[in-house]
Amino acid sequence: MKLFCFASRTETNIWLGVKAKKWAVSTVSFSAMAARISKAERYVEIGDRGVLYCNPTHSLTTPFIVRSKPDPTAVVSDIWPEPWRLPFDIEPLGDPSKQLHMSEAYKQLSLLRAAMQPSISAAMNITGTTVFVPKDIQESDWDILLEHLQTQKG
Repeated sequence: MKLFCFASRTETNIWLGVKAKKWAVSTVSFSAMAARISKAERYVEIGDRGVLYCNPTHSLTTPFIVRSKPDPTAVVSDIWPEPWRLPFDIEPLGDPSKQLHMSEAYKQLSLLRAAMQPSISAAMNITGTTVFVPKDIQESDWDILLEHLQTQKG
């Protein structure tokens, strides 16, 4: 199955997105944004699964289900302090009150052990032009994420 991972510079931004049931990405250079749009259109489907990564705590948090395709033209300026692009609706299955620190995630998730990448950014495709490129995961890894991070059944 596909898993998308999106990073946030602040825990507050995660709380804001979860409350709004929406996620989006920061604006980058024109060429990098074009690559993100292309990948979002190619890979993201309604019903896909995702998880957020909190940079300050070095933790995975807030698993979710994708509920709409990313909008390539929309700019969201009423949720986060800065404008974000490619917004899409999510059904959060948790919130930032539950987090799985990367040291523990590397022990528990076969996806991370198999990646053999010391950087979470490289292992989970969460930066630059790899945003919106899913990782293939086993159902057991999704179950582990839900076990640690789910706050509601979905």
